[in-house]
Amino acid sequence: MTETNGTRDESIVRYDDRQPVRGRALLPAIAAGLGAGLAVFYIARLLAERAPLELEPPDAAARDIALARTRG
Repeated sequence: MTETNGTRDESIVRYDDRQPVRGRALLPAIAAGLGAGLAVFYIARLLAERAPLELEPPDAAARDIALARTRG
């Protein structure tokens, strides 16, 4: 068994030695984030602006007009 003097090996301690991230390397991530954000915004806008579904016209006159249109 080897003896240590109480300090850790330098190769184990320096596990976070990374190169700084440059702007060119970030462009794909930024583009993917913008694309996902635009897609979610578009879907949310479609859902917010869609016309509400009406199962029956609010009054009898409108119901008669709607039936006349469908019967031709």
